[in-house]
Amino acid sequence: MALLMATGHDETDPIKTAVVLFGSIFAIALAESFAKISSDAVQQRKSFGWAEIRHGWLQSYPTLIAANIPTLLIAAAATGIYTYDTGIALAQISAISLMAVYGYSIGWVIYRRALPGLIHGAFTSGIGIVLALVKYLLH
Repeated sequence: MALLMATGHDETDPIKTAVVLFGSIFAIALAESFAKISSDAVQQRKSFGWAEIRHGWLQSYPTLIAANIPTLLIAAAATGIYTYDTGIALAQISAISLMAVYGYSIGWVIYRRALPGLIHGAFTSGIGIVLALVKYLLH
């Protein structure tokens, strides 16, 4: 979703797009982590401290690392290795692939079988494909 937001600013500068994408991902991850920490504090009727913030960070940083692979692919276009459009295409492919891997992991953890993992992977990557198609059709 952040990739779709970053590519919607009508700019063909890979660095600017990468910065917008990184900022979007970072803001979403921090907001999600803060919402979870706050929700847990309300549920337990207990204020949160550094231990809870650290736990939230440990839960968020793998997402930040994985989600920034598309950012790096877009930024690499600034070096001239490939074009901006190729960088966007590679970023979309990597994002959809990551969604498939996450979906498969979820299916595997729940059912401990490959077929449900593949179904979950297809479903989550399908969401990414639909979002990319909607973005393409609207622009």
